[in-house]
Amino acid sequence: MISNNPKSGWNNLFHRVVYHVISIWLFTLSDLKTIVFPETAFGILTALSQTKSGQGSPGIAEITSLDVIRRLPLVMLWVWINLLPFAINNQRRPEAIAEDSLNKPWRTMPAGRWSMTQAQYAMYFFYVVAVAVSWKIGGLRPSIALVALGYWYNDSGGADVDALLRNLINAAGFTAFGTGALELALDRCISFDLATLIRTTAPSLAKWLFIIAGVVFTTVHTQDMYDQDGDNQRGRMTVPIQMGETTARWTIAFFTTFWGLFCPYFWNSTWVGYAITTSIACTISYRSLAFRTVRDDKITFRIWNAWMVSLYVLPLIGTATPMGL
Repeated sequence: MISNNPKSGWNNLFHRVVYHVISIWLFTLSDLKTIVFPETAFGILTALSQTKSGQGSPGIAEITSLDVIRRLPLVMLWVWINLLPFAINNQRRPEAIAEDSLNKPWRTMPAGRWSMTQAQYAMYFFYVVAVAVSWKIGGLRPSIALVALGYWYNDSGGADVDALLRNLINAAGFTAFGTGALELALDRCISFDLATLIRTTAPSLAKWLFIIAGVVFTTVHTQDMYDQDGDNQRGRMTVPIQMGETTARWTIAFFTTFWGLFCPYFWNSTWVGYAITTSIACTISYRSLAFRTVRDDKITFRIWNAWMVSLYVLPLIGTATPMGL
């Protein structure tokens, strides 16, 4: 019997909307700690470093710390909406669903909340939404770059065929997210100046973005250490699989220690910067070599994410004055 009760229709509509909102949210849930919160922190903290002395480049000097903080919701929105279609694309294929069924069965696809066709349409829709939102509020160029990187990573085999290529795309992705977050925090487009990049007399935010890309490129395979069985099953070439687990662990140990020392030096940091970033880097290095279970590697990767945020604090607490981009 068909109900003519209008309340029943509205209740059904409400439940369907809630159901799909939760499904959308689940696509990005595990990336909140790796992308959304850290890259939002990068944008806000780096922008605040430009306001601390009032000596930023034209257009930045007039921005106050309060202006930056007020833009926090917009920064987080930009990062999340640009992450969403990438995450859907990354999780919608049969091999990804099979892997997530073992490791993350609560995700939208292995939980059976959406079909692969629904996920494909949603991916296209949210790519358009992400670019449109970026056109409206800022960060358009990084948004377009993320679309291209997402296609390379997920659709052209960039994440699977070669470990160094996988790390390179990850580094470019982190840089694009960070650049977009910074543009939103500063409410201006960032233009790279070759003269600023090659100038050696002082640090600059352009150099800092490239350094962060270097950090990610040389250490992001920390995330691949605990999922070697799943990556082997999918035929994905990660650093521990392509170069061997021992080599991968030693590269993590070496480069985290190196960057943990170099980054505070770059910003002419006080002992506080070294105490924070170097100590966390040494913890990651030690754990990578000494603690090798899946559970241990998951904890090490969480520490790696915290370490990345500690690096993002350095422009704010360093004694060097950041130059304009």
